[in-house]
Amino acid sequence: MPAPFAAQLCGFRLDKQGNLTRYPNTSDAGDVGSVELGKALLEELGVPDDQPGGNDPGARLEEAIQGHLQPLRTDLVIRRSRSALEFEQYAHLRVFPEFKEGHINAGTTIEQLRKIAEKLPASAPTTRLLASLDSAATKFAEQDRISERLKLYMPEESLLKLDLTCATEEEGKESVLRLGLSSKWTLRTDRAQDCVSQGSKLASQRRGPMPHYAVITMEPRPAMLKILADGSGSVDFVYHLDLPALIRAMEKVRSKKRGKWSPGITFERLLNQGRIRDYDDLVGAVQSLPLTVPPSVPEGAIASAEEEAGRSGEVIGDAERPLF
Repeated sequence: MPAPFAAQLCGFRLDKQGNLTRYPNTSDAGDVGSVELGKALLEELGVPDDQPGGNDPGARLEEAIQGHLQPLRTDLVIRRSRSALEFEQYAHLRVFPEFKEGHINAGTTIEQLRKIAEKLPASAPTTRLLASLDSAATKFAEQDRISERLKLYMPEESLLKLDLTCATEEEGKESVLRLGLSSKWTLRTDRAQDCVSQGSKLASQRRGPMPHYAVITMEPRPAMLKILADGSGSVDFVYHLDLPALIRAMEKVRSKKRGKWSPGITFERLLNQGRIRDYDDLVGAVQSLPLTVPPSVPEGAIASAEEEAGRSGEVIGDAERPLF
């Protein structure tokens, strides 16, 4: 089942004067092959020749996907434009930025207190207070130096916001990201590379179960789809809004070519790899997500480890959570 809203989002571009052109809004107007394939795709979708593509199809695509998927799983929370740091698997990544933003050197505070103490009447308690403040300043000076070095040298990983997220939420607990989508109406090389980079970071920086991460697009060009789908382990799948229509469009254009047509060869390889899937497969993925998530650490495991460490005299820090 292709996306029921795919054809509604498609159409032809308008020029600066607002006149309808013959360039599909799925294509690069400067690429003859892209325009040819885009027109064939719109024909297969049944898009009328006088249908304008409208403004910002990318935003409308996200809205349409959210509106279609949320009623299918009302027990899950499907939202647009959320940071991965909002979810349990990536909550640790926001700790250092929060520390850096809120940290104040202790030396500054101690110096302010000392100035107040110096105005107190001379007495034995005042003398002891000043001595205590001097001692504290010495002790905290090294801590302040370490904190400044941390703020200077610690890497701060940047994660692009996820265009669409599907999560389980429970009161009093961090949300658990189950599925993340990068939604791209069409692709450029930089957009595709952003998707790959985002998937790689989601995989390598998580603590807990890896969410299903995929890209959804209306892009018709095999060369662009190849960047994401041809063996990149950072992206699980590329979901196309109407894969059957794209297959038919590819065959229509191929029938007009002589000899081997390289875009057709590339497209066949991607299909055979199972890396490009139809919107219906995304629907199935969302419907199959279990509501409950197994605990990252078995109940009582940390308490048992601490008790055992106490008997042996060992010191144990925070337990490392298993990946699955």
